[in-house]
Amino acid sequence: MTENPAPSIWRYLPNALSTLRILLIPLIIWLSLTERAEEALAAFIIGALTDFLDGQLARRFHWHSQVGALLDPVADKLFVLCLMPLVWHLSSVLTLFVWLVVIRYALQLSVFPVLMGWLKRPFKVAPKLVPKFATAVAFLVLGLGFAQQVAMEWTPHYAPSGNFFGQSIMAVSAIGCLLETWVLVTFLPRYFQIIVGTHDTFE
Repeated sequence: MTENPAPSIWRYLPNALSTLRILLIPLIIWLSLTERAEEALAAFIIGALTDFLDGQLARRFHWHSQVGALLDPVADKLFVLCLMPLVWHLSSVLTLFVWLVVIRYALQLSVFPVLMGWLKRPFKVAPKLVPKFATAVAFLVLGLGFAQQVAMEWTPHYAPSGNFFGQSIMAVSAIGCLLETWVLVTFLPRYFQIIVGTHDTFE
């Protein structure tokens, strides 16, 4: 009788990348608050790349797991939820956009303890284009914010509100306000429907 081969250690790489993304959050915050802008930007870029790579690897090599299905979205949301107020504090992100992002991501994180832990309600996630685009915009705002700090470090007389990065952050976060509003307007009714059992999929 032949034994089943042990699973390759590589199949756990997506989960390791998601875990790394969470671990990078306090490091990025510390680097930013201690005015080490270049290192903070580099750490953010690494975190953003893990967001892309973990999903790609899981789909490409079928390295799916129940832990990964939970860990990846939690890591994504924690990454944005924790870093967006930091970038708002450091740069010129629209306050309304930050509030919308915080509310959206906090509500989406509440899905896991409420539906999985408390109500034991099964659900699926099949995101459409607008939520994906809204998330991409949030990452872009974060990237611009950290890049702006590098520019300010390199040029001491830099005026954050009247430069390329400042204007870009304002413009992109204004677009983000529209997208986040749309996501919230569609997410909240669906959340209620899943709680009461009339639907089972977040879109």
